[in-house]
Amino acid sequence: MKSVTFEENKKEIEGKKRNRLKEEKPLAYEKIIKLSDRLNAGEAVPRIDIAYDYICNLKCKHCMANNFAPKERMLTIDKLKDLSRQADELGLCQFNISGGEPLIFKEIDEVIKALNPEKFHIGISTNGHFLTLERAKHLKQIGLDKVMISLDSIDPLLHDDNRADKGAYDKAIQAIFAARDAGLDTIIQHVVTRQTAQSENTVKMAKFAQENGFSLDIIVAKALGEWEGKHEVLINIEDAQFLYKLHKEYPVARRDVFPSYGAKRGCGAVNSCVHISKYGDFFPCVFMHISLGNIFDEPLKDIIDRGMKIKHFNKFSPICLAGEDRNFIDKYMSKFYGKDLPVNYKEVFTDEDFI
Repeated sequence: MKSVTFEENKKEIEGKKRNRLKEEKPLAYEKIIKLSDRLNAGEAVPRIDIAYDYICNLKCKHCMANNFAPKERMLTIDKLKDLSRQADELGLCQFNISGGEPLIFKEIDEVIKALNPEKFHIGISTNGHFLTLERAKHLKQIGLDKVMISLDSIDPLLHDDNRADKGAYDKAIQAIFAARDAGLDTIIQHVVTRQTAQSENTVKMAKFAQENGFSLDIIVAKALGEWEGKHEVLINIEDAQFLYKLHKEYPVARRDVFPSYGAKRGCGAVNSCVHISKYGDFFPCVFMHISLGNIFDEPLKDIIDRGMKIKHFNKFSPICLAGEDRNFIDKYMSKFYGKDLPVNYKEVFTDEDFI
């Protein structure tokens, strides 16, 4: 009997997801199948992550959601409809709703509908506390495609300690299986540091995900939030190599810098992932608290074009700029340490940084 290779296994997993999307959302699928060619041609086709609100039921140690200075203008349902229209005109095809905790947004159904699920692949990042099977089925019915549930450790005590909530682990695990059983693409999100990347816990997490039909998104630690300026949490080259070997053994364990869907990849800041704050500020990624513009003031296209003129974002970096590239971290990320966030891009980048 022929053994299945790493690439064959990976291709099969990705193929199943695409076939399901083609059947359920043909308009979104038609845009998604063009992503690889557009990325390889140097175009920006980012997934847009949106923090509609920062309210949350937990107080996690690594959270950055409350770091941003309040502003009078805030996202509304009508603004999301306009954002969806602009994104569709640009051929963009993916939204993700984050927070805070999206499942306690009183308008969460309206938020999903405003983003036009017929034309977009839509995900949610959640701690899973309020995701029952019944609710997962409802969210699937109104247009949600993917749920990303954060899990800090396969050890319940460690997860609960980081979340400052006894029982948070059990809620997250229940949510993961509820999302899967509801037919949602289910992703476990797991943050690794220099201290934990090569740990047995990381391996167990990958094994758990693969054995139960989940994907595992490995997110490398950034020196932000409670870790601001603490570069000792950042992974090194050996850690990165370990994570790639883990990916080969467990293809469901992945990073954003790994190749995907046939596309040559790397750090996705601006070109394949961006973040919009509750106040409309546009970040190169959720971890770079640098505003490239505000969607209340400028068209989405103009802000993306500005970002792509910054040489660090115009080409894929083979490593994560915010979490691995020590030169970028020291020279640019450190410029917003200790400041009211976000900072304007003019405070961070000079003329030399632009193409």
